[in-house]
Amino acid sequence: MLRRFFRWITIAVSSEKALYLDLKRIFGEYPGRILFYKIAFIHRSATKQLSKGRILNNERLEYLGDAVLNAIVADYLYSHFPDYKEGRLTQMRSKIVNHVTLSQIARKLDIDRYIISQPNVQYFGKYFYGDMVEALIGALFLDKGFKRTKAIVQRRLLKDYLDPESLIKLEVDFKSRVIEWCQKYKHNIIFNCRIKHTRVKSSNLFSADVMINGEVMGNGTGTSKKEAEQNAARIVWEKNILSESVQNVI
Repeated sequence: MLRRFFRWITIAVSSEKALYLDLKRIFGEYPGRILFYKIAFIHRSATKQLSKGRILNNERLEYLGDAVLNAIVADYLYSHFPDYKEGRLTQMRSKIVNHVTLSQIARKLDIDRYIISQPNVQYFGKYFYGDMVEALIGALFLDKGFKRTKAIVQRRLLKDYLDPESLIKLEVDFKSRVIEWCQKYKHNIIFNCRIKHTRVKSSNLFSADVMINGEVMGNGTGTSKKEAEQNAARIVWEKNILSESVQNVI
């Protein structure tokens, strides 16, 4: 009781009171070491230089959070789907732990105001917000340990912000869908990817074209070749795949 009282006093007088309260809303309990979570919001575009050449951003926390989240989701699926084989479990996990899903969660969490980045950097990273979620989970792990983090993620994120059984039915790999569609109807498909230079520090912007039977049917951009190709394939699938422009070519 006394510890709880002093925690309330600390939060009440802290300049980070709003962040404390939002993390309580998201995770169901207050953070212990707030610094970890503050670092989780520092995008690499706003990297801070520390003494002795050290840099401060959320990339290391993002790496850690990705590994922790994969382990937690793998455990969840293993426990809840005892009849599924390894291949099916792996497929389900990839559909839950991907940046499209994590970006959707980030927007539901309403954490935009805490993010520190250069202006307009979101334009160059479709998965900008998903990276933040991974970094937050990395911060949670350092603060609470794996056992507590696992309980929080499964109870809060998987239960309150995700429906795993519905998500596994959602196909988000548009490149595979377009390729399978072309194979089914015996059409030639090629992905052409190239680098575009951007003004974002330490980042390249890739551009990809989807060509079906020699005609460009969609173009997408991203901070990696994979992301650019997925974005291009999504445009083809959502806008062109059933349209007259494609049918005339094929």
